[in-house]
Amino acid sequence: MALIRTTEIPVFSGNLETLQEATRRLGKDADDIYDSGDSLHLTFQRIGNHYSAPETADLLATTVPVRENGESVRQSVARVALAVDDYARDAQTISARLDALRTRAAEIPSVPEDDPDFARHEQESEEIRGDVAALVADFARMEEETVRTINSALPYGQDHGMPGPWAPGYQPPWHFLAPPPPLPCFTSPEAANRWWQGLSAQEQERWIQGNPAGIGALDGIPVVDRDRANRIVFDRWWERDRPDLALREHRAAEPEKYREFRHYSGIARYETDAWKEWNERRKELKALVQVRDRLDETGGYTPPANESDRLPPSYLLHFDPSGRGRIAIATGNPDTADHTAVLVPGTGAELRNVGGDMKRTEDLWRASNRMSPSHEQVSTITWIGYETPPEIMFDATKQEYADDGAPLLNSFLDGLDATRTATGDRNTTVIAHSYGSTTTGTATQQREHPISADSIIAVGSPGMTVGSAAELGIGADNVYAMQAPFHRDQVAEGGRWFHGETNSGWKTRWGFAPYYDVDLVPNVPSDEDFGARRLANDSVDHSGYWAGELNLDNQAAVIIGRPERATYE
Repeated sequence: MALIRTTEIPVFSGNLETLQEATRRLGKDADDIYDSGDSLHLTFQRIGNHYSAPETADLLATTVPVRENGESVRQSVARVALAVDDYARDAQTISARLDALRTRAAEIPSVPEDDPDFARHEQESEEIRGDVAALVADFARMEEETVRTINSALPYGQDHGMPGPWAPGYQPPWHFLAPPPPLPCFTSPEAANRWWQGLSAQEQERWIQGNPAGIGALDGIPVVDRDRANRIVFDRWWERDRPDLALREHRAAEPEKYREFRHYSGIARYETDAWKEWNERRKELKALVQVRDRLDETGGYTPPANESDRLPPSYLLHFDPSGRGRIAIATGNPDTADHTAVLVPGTGAELRNVGGDMKRTEDLWRASNRMSPSHEQVSTITWIGYETPPEIMFDATKQEYADDGAPLLNSFLDGLDATRTATGDRNTTVIAHSYGSTTTGTATQQREHPISADSIIAVGSPGMTVGSAAELGIGADNVYAMQAPFHRDQVAEGGRWFHGETNSGWKTRWGFAPYYDVDLVPNVPSDEDFGARRLANDSVDHSGYWAGELNLDNQAAVIIGRPERATYE
């Protein structure tokens, strides 16, 4: 690669100071509009004190919309002014970063390829190019967000070709300019979907722009609309926290990794505590960057050599960065998919380590897509929509996390069912890993009608709070288990005493009188007595059920509704 030149780095040519000054004038003009309307209304009301006629009340009421319209216009213009001011400040920041990169590029000398320092300068050139590309992408996203905000704030402005709540020529009543009210309360995702479908396109866009967090978290909203709302939330959070910049600074501060010590057989090395702590933070920041890259189809998600393995677009179905964070992200659109799989992770799953679970659903998508007919679509979803137990010790033995998470899982699955538009034989599979299987089992017991899934695969399960597959309500033949031997995965044996259940109860044998059968050891899905269909696997540990062709293909066969193609134990 050639060494970078300063001419490769774009220069921001806009006059941002002039823009900010115009923004301040715009805010003042908005205040003047309101003050004029308010003054007119008050003056007219004073006339009423000296005027008496049958039509007095109607006459005086005519100036009420003048004042209220003035307030609405002030709010709208204030939103525009704020958006433009944010734009100007963000553009200044990006411009300053580009200037700094231009300075770095100017310091790289022009040396021939046979120069000993050429490789070092070439590497620095590539780093600068990568930083420039990231800044340009950030600027493009910022521009799009600014245009959307302005379009949604000014209903009477010129159409800019960007999505907004006000279609060209649409003249909304004045009260539509007020901030949107809180979301209505719904009895079910189906009710939320009926409400959404009853709105006009302009009203839907108004809700997305005005309350993106509420719409993004509402089960029953179509996937495309929910994705757009959640991306607004994600972009705002990203611009505030900038995990990519934090990752860059964090990598630059890497401490010493190894320390050496002498013992009787020689010198040994061990990882330092400071490096281990640093590495954990690095993985957290990297996972957040992976989410952004996956949504934007950048970074490690560029088209692969095998075009059939290219991932489809992603859809952000939930995003809440508060606390440990919750996220649901789909590979492929579940509304139009023939086959949908929802991965429910267990202990320790959260926003800051979602990268591993995202990769699992991406690998599942590739395996399922290769196995399914070309005309059938597949969607795989990582769902961390509940608070998982933070640690295996003590936390993972508690039932409360599953009790709280089960209704959230039921609502999410019901929402997918309510918004799905695919016709024909549709198939939904819940792949429940570790404590996620406890949450899934609990979800099947919290209501009278079955869970909104056709199949359940319990992977490395410590127990599902029931003693048999038949109790899960979808038919024992549709329940599958995948479990490595004890020396590779001990979670099932340890967890059964907290989340397993026995098959004790009244039974009959050979037509004789009923008797009470006592089962002292609680069942987990991998037990033969549980009655699940046990899928073959070659996992090396509790986390390895998505590594290797055997594991992925067996799960994929269930996902696409062709379990006869799986290998069983």
